[in-house]
Formats: sequence, C-alpha cells, structure tokens
Amino acid sequence: MTPAEAAELLAHCAAFDRRTIGEADARAWGRALHDVPLDDDTRGAVAEHYGHTDKWITAAQVREMRTRIRSGRIAAAHPVYDGDPDETGKQFAANWQAQITAAAEGHLPSRTITQAVGAVPSAELRALLPAVGHPVDDETEPQPYVDEATRAEIRATLPGNRAALVELAVDCPNTRCRAARRHLCKSSRGKELRGTVHGQRRDVYAIRHTQCPECGAPPRHPCTTPEPHPARVRAAVADRPVPNRRQLDRLMRTPPAPRETRARHTSGGNPR
Repeated sequence: MTPAEAAELLAHCAAFDRRTIGEADARAWGRALHDVPLDDDTRGAVAEHYGHTDKWITAAQVREMRTRIRSGRIAAAHPVYDGDPDETGKQFAANWQAQITAAAEGHLPSRTITQAVGAVPSAELRALLPAVGHPVDDETEPQPYVDEATRAEIRATLPGNRAALVELAVDCPNTRCRAARRHLCKSSRGKELRGTVHGQRRDVYAIRHTQCPECGAPPRHPCTTPEPHPARVRAAVADRPVPNRRQLDRLMRTPPAPRETRARHTSGGNPR
C-alpha cells in the first residue's frame, strides 16, 4: 500500500470516526501496511470493525480483520488441489497457492468437504433415490432370509421361548402373578420367568386341555382329588417342543452377507 492509497484508506476511516488526516499519517500507515493492498477486503475490514465498536481502528487491526475475512472464505470453500503428475514441486506450490488465493478472494463458492473431494453422488444415482423403498414392477419383492415356516420351526425349538410354554394359553391364577394369556409369569420381584410357569397355571392348563389318564376325568373337568393327578399334568406338557440343537445348527449355519465393518472408537483402558 502506497502513501496515497493509505491516505484514501484513512479517508474511509474518517467517515466513521471523524479523524483528521495529514501527510505524516498517510506515510506511517503506508509503511505499516506496505504488503497489504487497498482492495475491497481492506475497506471491508474497516467497515467490519466499526460495525461492532466505536473505538478508532489501527493499522494492525486492519491487517488482522482483513486476514480474518479472507480466512473465512478459504474455510468455507474447502479448496482441494489434486496436482498434476507431470508438474514440478515449484509448479505444484504455485498452483496450490493460486487456488488458495482464488478461494480467499471469493472466486470459489462455499461447499462442503464431500463436494470438494468429489464424493457427491452422480446425477444418475440421485435420480434413482426417490425409487428406494418402492417395489419394482419387473422384479419380485425380495424374500426374507428365513421364511415364515422356518422361523416358526426355530421359534418352537428355542428353550424358554413363549411358543414352547403351552401353559401360556391360560391365565395364571397365582395371586402374586395374575399374568394374562400369552404373557410370561413373573416372580415375586417382578422378573419374568422365561423357562417355566407357576404350578397353579400348569394345573389349570392340564384340567382344561387334557383327559386324566388315572381317573379318566375329561378336559374341563377336575380330577377326583383336590389337585390334578401328576399323570394328568405330565400328559398336558408331554407335547411341549424339545430343543433340537442339531436342527438349529443346520438352519442357522449359513448367515446372511456380513455388514461392512466399522471402526469403533474406544476411550482406551488397559488391555485384558
């Protein structure tokens, strides 16, 4: 910046703070800002300063504010220079600096990092996005990995599964439980009983669904004793599915395609 340009800049400052300008002021500011050109960014730095304070601006503040304005444009543009295999190191540095200067002067538009590195989906791919989740006319809908019949078979063989507890077909008469149909019994602490039910519920199920092999009482009729005969209870749960480990292994041996492995960030700690 020459003394004449510094005088013009001081006149711009005087429009805000009404300062007086002399030749010595112009020479001093020109010397302090000898490597700063008089451009729109320099004038914008003065306007930015007086937009937030009424204190007189200094040459150092002009330099600092102008650098902040240009750095903000560079950060918003995310300049990326891939380089040329045939260029020299000096040419690479010059081209890289030219791109930084273009971003600082506002010649590069603001963009995200994804856009800067060219990772934006192509126009053809973006055109297909609205069809995601809709059935394709020329193709049948994809079938699940395990069909419903196989899932029911697996579900029935799992130990402690609700489908394996036939007693869940009736309400639990236990006064501390009172679990409704298809709901697991609960302990006195409110914890679900996964692999069993209360004895009273088992007795009710045996009376409703099984004929007693000992006294001959038909379903829905009590035995000749106050409680159902043990043989009747055993007969009621005789059809409960038994876990078949070999069958489970066969059904689940072939897993679906593995998902993409993602890095997991940890907070450190001593290895065990």
